Amino acid sequence: MQIRLAEAKDIPGICALYNEFFLYNSSQQPQYYKEAEETGKYPESVLENGTEDLFVAADDSTVVGLIHVMEEHTPPYDCFVIHGYAVIVDLFVSEKFRGKGIGTRLLESAKWWAKERKLDYIELNVLAENEGGIRFYNRQRFQDVSRVMRYPL
Repeated sequence: MQIRLAEAKDIPGICALYNEFFLYNSSQQPQYYKEAEETGKYPESVLENGTEDLFVAADDSTVVGLIHVMEEHTPPYDCFVIHGYAVIVDLFVSEKFRGKGIGTRLLESAKWWAKERKLDYIELNVLAENEGGIRFYNRQRFQDVSRVMRYPL
């Protein structure tokens, strides 16, 4: 299993993995997420952007996992200590490849990426229903620092 920066040749595999990810999210929160088809425009835009990257886990030429990480900065308001940080936009490993340390290796790549950019920390959002994901992030020593709350109308 190889973890590396995504390349244009990986886009079809990335699209297939995103399609699986969309289906997974729709099973977690069907009222807000639905099955969809990734056409390649999204991963292409990430590959072309200088402040974000996609790392893939490839088994031979098959993409079985990905992590999308991007650089962010606090807004220029007086109440903030200005700093940069990384955001994990997406982290997903195909179901049949889970439990093999691939997610951990992808996350290590994102940590390396953020350290190279001298960012202060990595943050992410995870669906409340994603108990497996929450356990994974807790094992990786991520901590709750805020909470998104919703009031349904």
